[in-house]
Formats: sequence, structure tokens, C-alpha cells
Amino acid sequence: MPRVGALIRGQLRELRGQLRYALGLVLQRLLRRRTPAGLLDGQQVHSVLIVRINGRLGNTLFLTPLLERLHALLPQARIDLALSYPHAPALLDGLPGVRQIILFPHRGVARLGEYWRALRQLRASHYDLAIDPTPFSTSGRLILSLTHARFRLGFSVPSQWAALTHAVPLPQGTLHQGRQAAYLLTRALGAAWDPDAVRLWLPLSAAEIAAARAQVHAALHAAGASTDGAAVVGYFGHATGLKALSAQWWRRFWQALRALRPQLVTLEFLPAAAAVPTVAGFATLHLPSQRQLTAAISTLQLFVCADAGPMHLASTTDTPTVALFQATDAALYGPLKRSDRSIEVGQRTPEEVAAALHATWPARGP
Repeated sequence: MPRVGALIRGQLRELRGQLRYALGLVLQRLLRRRTPAGLLDGQQVHSVLIVRINGRLGNTLFLTPLLERLHALLPQARIDLALSYPHAPALLDGLPGVRQIILFPHRGVARLGEYWRALRQLRASHYDLAIDPTPFSTSGRLILSLTHARFRLGFSVPSQWAALTHAVPLPQGTLHQGRQAAYLLTRALGAAWDPDAVRLWLPLSAAEIAAARAQVHAALHAAGASTDGAAVVGYFGHATGLKALSAQWWRRFWQALRALRPQLVTLEFLPAAAAVPTVAGFATLHLPSQRQLTAAISTLQLFVCADAGPMHLASTTDTPTVALFQATDAALYGPLKRSDRSIEVGQRTPEEVAAALHATWPARGP
């Protein structure tokens, strides 16, 4: 029954997306929007607003390549973010160039007051550039149209009804969601584009990493796990909906992988302190903040995860990340750095997935 419910929710999300696209087409034809051609002059940009009204962790982290490119190409620019992910201020703390995060509520008609206060805060600033980094976000276009921005940048798509001063056509073929916004800015400025150089980005302090290393060591010690000469591999087994893999699946997977690599020491990260581990007997660790979790993952030799938020956190670190997909497209949403791997598990047994990972074991980056 849970999988049936997840399937229905997925179909409803797809239907909502189709309706938003159709509404955008109608508005575009009524308003007759036409976007001038030409490159954006970076010398005229000293303040930037990025609008991404979405409440998901992954979509928030997908903005970090854009932030990296902004800071590299326009180091003089002050950057504000209009976001809906409630943990964004703590998660993105310390990103160079970011001045403030204007937090919009995620859903809920009852929270219109919060929405209005955030909008007033946004409109109090007169930005040189406002960016809608995704091609099909109705909320992003709406907020973009309400900003006091000299320049407005977005993708040129048939349903784009908001008034833009600069637009970039969608790239040919499939482009990972984490590369999309960086591509938009790079093309608008006429800079060189190297998709393979783009990765998720979350700078951590040495103190954060040292504290996390101590927490990992304590969890392994409490479970009686010896790490002498062993590779510590972490995993997160609590995805939701159609992305979830059962506890039985995880038990079979780890039994097969540990038979192939007996030196492994396994640590399961739990979504809550009271969550039931997927495999009894493994060391477990729950960390209350996403930065703590990211720092802990950064100390490991490998991290394995289903299609869930910790997968994206792990991809910001130098720890190779292996993502197990069965419901969404890994080419669009998988981990992004060069040492990461995505494995489609829908038509494979846990033992076959373990063998595939063993055969293509990724090396840790520098």
C-alpha cells in the first residue's frame, strides 16, 4: 500500500507540472513576452538575487554550482537568495558572496503572512540582476516579475511568461539539474562552459570535520567495530516513497558486499535518534544537523545511499558516493562529482548490485 500511495502522489505531481506548463503557455501568449538577445554585461552587476521557491534539500544544493560560478565570474557581486527550504540558512552558512537568505514559507495558505513579509523584504532591495535558475518554476517566475531588478535572467522556454531582459535557450540533450543553473549564468555571460568541472559545493570548516570524525569514531567504538586497516563505509537506508529499498534488500546487499570485501566496516546513518536500523548489528549514528552529517560523510572511504537528500550532501564532499536508483533518472538527479557512481537497481537483485559496486569500486578523490 505505501508504494501505491507513492505512485499516486508521483502521478499527481506530474499532472500539476503539466497544468503549470499549460498555464504558462496561455500567459505567454496573452502577455506576448519577447526577450531581447545579447550577453549580460557582468561589469554592471554588483548585486544578485537568486529565486528558488522550493522546499527540497536536493533542489537547494543544486544551486551551489551556480553560487560557485557567480563568485568566480562576478567576485564583486553581493548575492541574496530567495528560498523555501527551511534549513537553508544553516545549511548554506559560509558560502562566499552570499549576503542573506530571504526565506519564503513552503506551501500552506495559512502562512500567507509569512509569504508577504518575505516578499516585502525582497522588494526592499533594488538588485542589478535577478535570476530564475529553473525553466519551469511558476513560483520563481512570479517572484522574478515582482522584483525591482535592472536585469532579469532565465531560460527561454515556450511557457516563460515573466518579463526577462536576458534569456538562454535550454541546452540540447540531458543536463543534470545541478548543472542547469550554472549553465544558465555561464552562457548569459559568454564564459567558457565545462560541464565536467561542475559539482555540488558546501564548504565545511576544519572544526566541523574534526568534530564529525570524533562522532564517527565514537559510534564505531560503541558498536565494537575495529577500524584497524579497514575501510569505513557509511550508508543511509531510509529513503521514502518509490525510492525506498526495504530492510531485507539492504541486509542481502551488505551480506553480499561484505563477502566480496571482508575488510569493510559499515556505519548506518539514521534519520532520527529513534529510527530502526535497516541491518541489526551495524554501528549507527544520528546527527541532528545536515552540516554535521555532511562533515561525518567527508571522513569516510565510501558512502552508499538510495535516492535521498543525504546522497546530495555526500556529493558535496570528496568521499565517493554510490547512489542506488529505481524511481527517478540518475542522469538528472544523481550524485555529480567524478568519483561518484549511480547504479540502477530496479531490475537487479541486491547481490547483483553488490557485485556491480565491487567491480567498479570508486577511488577517493584528493
